[in-house]
Order: sequence, then C-alpha cells, then structure tokens
Amino acid sequence: MGGPGGSGTVTAIDKTSSPQTLTLRTETGTETVDISSTTTFTKEMQTIDLNAIALNDVVRVVPVRPTSGSAPSGTTPVTPGTGTVAASRVIVVEPTFTGRVTSISPGAGGMTTLSLVGEGGRLLTVNTSGSTKYYSGTTSSSASAVTVGTYISAEGAQTGITSLTADVVSVRTAPVGGPRAGAWGPRNDGANPATPAPLPSTSA
Repeated sequence: MGGPGGSGTVTAIDKTSSPQTLTLRTETGTETVDISSTTTFTKEMQTIDLNAIALNDVVRVVPVRPTSGSAPSGTTPVTPGTGTVAASRVIVVEPTFTGRVTSISPGAGGMTTLSLVGEGGRLLTVNTSGSTKYYSGTTSSSASAVTVGTYISAEGAQTGITSLTADVVSVRTAPVGGPRAGAWGPRNDGANPATPAPLPSTSA
C-alpha cells in the first residue's frame, strides 16, 4: 500500500473487536484497517455496509486525516509505519476496463457486446445484460447513452484477459485534446483514419 491508506486484498474480517477491523494483504506486507461508526463503504457506485465486504475482495482505503493534530473521537490515528490505518472510506475495487466504444453488437444469451479500444490501442470486449447499471458521470442513465465513439468505464467480472461482463457502465467525457494513444486508445479505429502528418522536408 506504500504507507497508510491505499489498496489491498481482504484476508480477514473481524466484526467482534473494538474497533472492527479488516486485514489486507498489500504489496508491502500486511495492513490492519480500523472501522468506525463513521466509516462508509462503496461498491460499483452504490453505498454498502461492512457485511457486504467479503474475503478476497480488493479494496481501496481512504484514511481518516487528523484535524489540528488529533484524530476524530473513536478512531485510531493514521500512524505511518505501524501497519494500522483508520478508515474514513472503504471502496471495493472491481475489475475495470476503460476505453472508446468502436462497435456495439448482439451477444450470446441476450447480452450486448461492446468492443473497446483501451490503453495502448488494446482491444477489449465488454458484455452487458439487462441487469447492467448505466451512469453518465455520477447520474443514473441507460444503455442508450452508450454509442459508438463514446468513452466508458466498465466494472464487473473479468472473464478473460481482454473480456469483462459489466455490472456497471459509466459514460465518461473524452480526454482533453480528443482521442489519443494512451489510456483511451489510439486516435482512430480504422473507420476514420487520421490524416498523416507531412514528412519533414529534406531540402536545404
């Protein structure tokens, strides 16, 4: 986790201790997360509670920050190096594909298949169903908001290296400066090739 807060995999949940705790396996070792009555929990843009957290979930922890040199009453201060952090918020992290939609087609079992161009031009497949939730930013939306050329983030169950079945699809704004190679994929998908840049002049 690289210090208090960060991300890790839940390896233990103790609801009987005071405070209640989560134990996380992190990149640098083990982290204990203290839960208080003010800790909030989120999954797929929905508010949940501690009972919805399961072993092997990957979570991101937003720590409580001390105010004027002290932590809020009833919580453990964030103390670097102790391996313990008081959680202000715990977010369940689902596998996420992000990219630009290049095609939409019927899929197997009544699903709809979205083809995406993601980071570095990687081709990704997102399958959606009737239970998939849609958002435009943080506002609830519908499947009609997803069209060819829109930019989306899809969260759900990863079914392969480049395929995912989405529980939530969020329509995002295009990157500043328009599509580009990188997180949102290349400048074009072949349907509308970009005009090549002129070659440098070789004249003296």
